[in-house]
Amino acid sequence: MKCKSIKSLLLIFLMFLSFNSVCFASDKTEIVVGLDVNLPPMGFIDPSGNVAGFDIDLAKEVFRGMNKNVKFQPIDWDSKELELDSGNIDVICNGLSKTPEREKTMLLTKPYMKNKQVVITKKDSPINTLSDLENKNICVQKGSTGSQALRKHEISKNLNSIVELENMVECLNEVDSKISDGAVVDEIIARYYLKKESLHNKFKILNEEISSEYYVIAVKKGNENLKNKIEEQLNLLSDNKKAAQISEKWFSENIFFRPEEANIENADNISQNKNVFPLFINGLSNTLVLFIIVIIASLPLGFLICLGRIYGCKFIKLSIGLYINIMRGTPLLLQLLFIFYGLPYVPFIGNYISFKDRFLAGTVAFILNYAAYFAEIFRGGVLSVDKGQIEACKVLGFSKIQALYKILIPQIFKVVLPSICNETVTLVKDTSLIYSIGVVELLSNTKNIVNSTANVFPYIIAGLIYFLACYFVTWIFRKFEKSISF
Repeated sequence: MKCKSIKSLLLIFLMFLSFNSVCFASDKTEIVVGLDVNLPPMGFIDPSGNVAGFDIDLAKEVFRGMNKNVKFQPIDWDSKELELDSGNIDVICNGLSKTPEREKTMLLTKPYMKNKQVVITKKDSPINTLSDLENKNICVQKGSTGSQALRKHEISKNLNSIVELENMVECLNEVDSKISDGAVVDEIIARYYLKKESLHNKFKILNEEISSEYYVIAVKKGNENLKNKIEEQLNLLSDNKKAAQISEKWFSENIFFRPEEANIENADNISQNKNVFPLFINGLSNTLVLFIIVIIASLPLGFLICLGRIYGCKFIKLSIGLYINIMRGTPLLLQLLFIFYGLPYVPFIGNYISFKDRFLAGTVAFILNYAAYFAEIFRGGVLSVDKGQIEACKVLGFSKIQALYKILIPQIFKVVLPSICNETVTLVKDTSLIYSIGVVELLSNTKNIVNSTANVFPYIIAGLIYFLACYFVTWIFRKFEKSISF
């Protein structure tokens, strides 16, 4: 995992502040399983928008045997430990490798599958052994055990560079375009990719491994009861051959709890729905809903904040000034993470103000952030109005509200319209940040499609959708500007 990331620092800080007792999930009627939806065939969202994969089918059988309902919750993989520790999810079952670091922060079951970290290169590459990697550029998936294994391997000392990317498809694209000479990936997942879209004709996997590891299921530290029940079900699924059936469905052979090398190069392709339109629509709908709510709420809130900063008492002015400086001085991503993950850990406040609904938490963060920016835009508009007009309103007998409504607001609105348009266009693109707290939207669903199809063309489609949305917003504002005749 990337040690210096903001999320890692936030994790350490929140774990230090945490004073909540362990919440045991074994007594719940519904188990929430956290997963990285960019990890086919272990777990991913297929083009129809359904959660699918080997670990998904396995988890369904495990918790069916425990008479539990199961809910699959997409999470940011970099925040998996925090998700588990905070109680937002109960279980992680999604190609999770056993490491000493993870044993310190999570309670891990016994392994159910062996995996290897291997190097994948172009088919025609002169690289055939690990020693051939000297002075080469290697990419890895961010936050993966492959990244850790590579950095611990002696070959890392002789590499030219190690680059961390979001997912395995991006790694393969870098190798395919020869930006990177090779990529370190999970062998099980790599072989699944290579059998799709004729990718086995483009890439090869080196015979030498970087490291070997085991896949496990994780629960919250201290929840021995749930861990033991999961292990009982895994043993039962092994005995009744259901685990073997699931394995054969996804890998065309039984690799469940077997140490032998997985080899699915000649396996039949898993049948998948190639219609990705529903997934695009689902992501776009969430993006649009977020955008509309934030605009409707943040514009009037920003105007009220502006009035408070200009006409309020000294205390109100100082409070609003501090709020605006915090909102503008910290990244929106950090604000999203803090509102969803951080508020429950704040002494006193955390007991009363916290969000269990991810979309609501994200919406609140966006509204607070954009209201601060709109407030400063409106303040600039108010200050641009000549003070003589305010004096004239007093002479003519206008009340403050009448002067504001009939004289000031029309002029202010005309002045600030271009700046509001600019911020609105930025909001269209910023909506993608909400996936950092596990809410799927257009860009994250595009990533899911890319990962499940091993094709980067959906990125072009998503880019076109964002471009058209921004162009439409700009067009609306320009038409409105032209309609203002005063």
